[in-house]
Amino acid sequence: MTIFIAPIGDNTDHVIGWLAEESRGVHILWVIHSKKNKKHDFPKIAKKLSADLKPAYPRLEIKLKIIDNPFEIDSTMDAIHEIILEEEDVKDPPSRSDFTLNITGGTKVIAAATMLAATWYSTKADYVLQPQPDDPKDKQYVVHLPIKPIGVARTNHSYMKLLKMINESKYFIENTPKGVKKEITEGKITRVKLQVEIGKLEETKMTSSKKILVERSIENIVPILENEGLIEIFNSVEHYVYKDKTGKQHILEKDTRVQKKNKIKMLKIGTKNEVEWIEWENIDKDTKKVIGYQITSSGKRIVKDAILSDVLKS
Repeated sequence: MTIFIAPIGDNTDHVIGWLAEESRGVHILWVIHSKKNKKHDFPKIAKKLSADLKPAYPRLEIKLKIIDNPFEIDSTMDAIHEIILEEEDVKDPPSRSDFTLNITGGTKVIAAATMLAATWYSTKADYVLQPQPDDPKDKQYVVHLPIKPIGVARTNHSYMKLLKMINESKYFIENTPKGVKKEITEGKITRVKLQVEIGKLEETKMTSSKKILVERSIENIVPILENEGLIEIFNSVEHYVYKDKTGKQHILEKDTRVQKKNKIKMLKIGTKNEVEWIEWENIDKDTKKVIGYQITSSGKRIVKDAILSDVLKS
């Protein structure tokens, strides 16, 4: 059994051309299309294609799938993943090699996302050449592309739990003064903070000895996630510093507040002997050595796939 998945734009010749050569054994055709816009009515184009194919392929089940944004990679990959999950949700599910993705149609972003999805989900991928006037009569237009699946380990519960925690984390400079907008980086967390978050999550049901085991599991899981390209390890973070009147550098205390003095943003710094006012513009950033983790685009995709799987199975 073959399940054919074909994104389309305003042109559908690649779908017709593929079926002309490869329709044998195809039971299901998924047509992925965009929403209607000012220039094109893509839902109407998809429905017309379906109606045109029915007489020639009466046994072919044709299904339509709409995407939100043809200029975002995730939109197309989400649609393809949802299709695969739906088709696999049967008593005797097809193998991933039973899926063929057509990377010919749609925007360049859709084509790139479809090719990436074929690699990511270990399916087949085909490209349909455009016929030329001097082509021989027996020319084959469907090109079977060599697909090498990405070696991403499908993470177990412990791996996914840790990956989701990193993905959901939000990092900012810890000693950012009150009154200053925090520069937030999503999917980034220090090792110490991660251990704290795990402690909060498990504190009601874990003894101190078990928490030690959790920390050790981080040491075991993190290298695997890094090797799979799901996270990156960083070794330093920024913090705010200032120089006193003598030129000596100090780390800005947490919870310091920015205040306005003569319409200028100032920080009130308390020292042992006196209070010093420093303009915010004179506050610098420095780095300190801290181990932490940041999720990669592949890691985000793994988490998103897991969430989609959970939603569709629920």
